[in-house]
Amino acid sequence: MDKNRVIQISDKIKKALSDISESEGIQISIGPISFSQTSFIAKITGVEVGSDFVDKSNLLMSKRYGFSQNIVGMQFESKFGKFIIDGFKSSNRKYPVLATRVNDGKQYKFEKDSILKYLGGNNIINRKSNLKNLLDGEE
Repeated sequence: MDKNRVIQISDKIKKALSDISESEGIQISIGPISFSQTSFIAKITGVEVGSDFVDKSNLLMSKRYGFSQNIVGMQFESKFGKFIIDGFKSSNRKYPVLATRVNDGKQYKFEKDSILKYLGGNNIINRKSNLKNLLDGEE
């Protein structure tokens, strides 16, 4: 198998996964593909979206990393492009936040402080906490 054939096949797989994602309400993505002369290997990941459990889990993880609200699904712009936050990888202490670049679908990992900066800092992302501190200070 050559590289071009693997790319064509992966594009067809992505299209099929997209159709399945929409019909099942699950976010399905294909990871990096490795290939040889006779075969290829790809990792496919499915994540349930829109359930209460997932929303609560994402909120708890967001709070664990110092955000006052759920940041999963938020978009931000960096010097490398536009990204959407996918979730967290708690086993990675230095780069726990996972985000996908919009233009090519590649997933990257980020430091929590970088994400806070890209999302507008504490004044924007942690505004609920800041509002509570301001209101507590006026009493």
